[in-house]
Amino acid sequence: MTRLPLFGVLIAVFVLATSAIARSDDACWQLVFAAIERDAAAPHAAYISYSELVNIQNDGERYERASANITYRDDGIASIDDERWARPFVSDFLEPGPPVLGPYGKRRDEWLAAATREFALPMIADVHNEARRACVDRGDELLDGATVGDIALLDAPTDRPALKEIWIDRRTHDIGRVVLSGYLTIATVNWSLQHVLTDFAIDIEHVNGYAVVRRVAWTYSFKVYDQWSTLDAQYDFANYTFQDAPPPGTLFGSR
Repeated sequence: MTRLPLFGVLIAVFVLATSAIARSDDACWQLVFAAIERDAAAPHAAYISYSELVNIQNDGERYERASANITYRDDGIASIDDERWARPFVSDFLEPGPPVLGPYGKRRDEWLAAATREFALPMIADVHNEARRACVDRGDELLDGATVGDIALLDAPTDRPALKEIWIDRRTHDIGRVVLSGYLTIATVNWSLQHVLTDFAIDIEHVNGYAVVRRVAWTYSFKVYDQWSTLDAQYDFANYTFQDAPPPGTLFGSR
C-alpha cells in the first residue's frame, strides 16, 4: 500500500459550534455556556512549553511515531522543534492543534458574556434564527477521578466542524473532555487532496492552575482501491511549563 503523507491537523475549537447557538434558559445549555465563559476568563500563560508524542497506526501497524518540543505563544504562534524536520520552525498550524482550547489571544473575549468584557458595547438584543440543537444531560460519570456531567449536543452538522459532546464539572465548571469534529487533511493514493471531517477526542488536565490538553485521539477510515484502511492517531502532551517571556532557544523574540 502507498504510504499516505499526513499533514498537520488544526483542531476545530468548539467555539465554532457554540457561536451559532442562541442562549436559552435551559439548564443544559446554561451549564455549557458557564463552562465556556469560565475557560475564557481563566488565566492563560503568555508562553506554554511542552513535549508532544505522535503515534499513528495504519491497520494496527506503525505508520508514524515522532516526538517534538513546542513553545506555544498565546496569540497562536508556536516555535516547534520536531524530529521529523531538519531544524526548528515557527508556525501557527500545530499538529493536532494548540495545547489549550481556543480561541486564543485577544479572541478569547468572544467567549465571554458581553457584561464581563472590558470594553463591551451596550447590547440591545441577542437574536438568532437557526434551528436550535438539542442539548442532552446524560448524567454524571467518573472521569480521571472527578465526577463530571456528560453533555451531548445532538444533531451536529455533518458538513462543518461542530461540538458533539463535553464533560463538565458541575461544581467548578472545569472542562474535562471534549468530542468534536474537525478537518483532517491527507493525500490519498491518487494524490488528490481532500478535506474530510473526523471526530477528535480531547482530554483536558489542569497543571499549575492552567487547563491544558493531555491527549488527542482520532480515527479515520478511507478506501484504497477496492479495500478499506484505517488510521488511528494518538497525540500525548506532557512536561508542561509556563513562562511570561520566550524561553531560550525559541525562534521568536519578546511578545
